[in-house]
Amino acid sequence: MAEAVIGALVGKLQELAMSEARAMVAVNEDIRSLRDKLMWMQAFLRDVEPRRRLQNDELIRVWLQQTRSAVFDSEDAVDQ
Repeated sequence: MAEAVIGALVGKLQELAMSEARAMVAVNEDIRSLRDKLMWMQAFLRDVEPRRRLQNDELIRVWLQQTRSAVFDSEDAVDQ
């Protein structure tokens, strides 16, 4: 009787461990994707910022503002 209970518990623990492992893989993939997007945003900001200083371009100003906002939101999400 006790053997059957232990066997069932071991099975449930294995299922839980597998579920947790799958979740960790998914989170790791999300983090990698977010890192890649942030690197692109950083490159964009570095490229556009000097142009904004040379030109008073409203479109560039709005792009910069929105990109910075997205970066800060992403950083806040990672910190949580």
